[in-house]
Amino acid sequence: MRTTRRLLSCAAVALLAACGSVLQPSGDLAEALVVELPGYVAAAPGQIPLTLCDPLPSGTGPTPPPLSGELGEPAAAFYQTAPATLEAYAWRASAEAARAADPDAAPDSDEEAARLFVEDARSAAAGCEFELFTDADTDGDGMLDTGTSDVQSVEPWSGSGWEGVRIHRVVSGQEQTDRRLVYAGDVVLLVVMRADRDDPEILAPADDFLEAVAERLG
Repeated sequence: MRTTRRLLSCAAVALLAACGSVLQPSGDLAEALVVELPGYVAAAPGQIPLTLCDPLPSGTGPTPPPLSGELGEPAAAFYQTAPATLEAYAWRASAEAARAADPDAAPDSDEEAARLFVEDARSAAAGCEFELFTDADTDGDGMLDTGTSDVQSVEPWSGSGWEGVRIHRVVSGQEQTDRRLVYAGDVVLLVVMRADRDDPEILAPADDFLEAVAERLG
């Protein structure tokens, strides 16, 4: 068996915890998260995620960067279908709260506070990246004849007026998790899709959801 691993260290793990109170309770956003997703049904939201990504499966890697332990209560929505689920959490950013949390940051507006929060997340998310590859001789002929991979990648993402970061984990032939932490105006939105197969087409509802929310927010 051969295993290859690549990890990128994260020097900014504490960034988001320091500015967590930038995001405020936002019940007024709840209506914007109610959209029609063909094939999906609404269900009760789960617990708010506390990290930006999944940890290394072996449990030997660094702790995933925190989303924040001080976030205000978000507007939340949860949709599910047989092979996938979609979670969404939305907040409004507050420049006043940002200045109170970190006077050096001093954003001039709520919109800038949202941008800075997501940019800090994008920097911290570098610590989420890993690649795991495993080959095996399943028929005993001395040749490696099968392999699996588990890859978590990070990249900038934009679409439908949103800007931010995408964190995508794929376990080959098994499952995937797609996270997008984005902002538009003073709104910060986290969308998490989990699917029980690795077909990229199954993630299309996340794009549809982000577009629909942008339209509802105007």
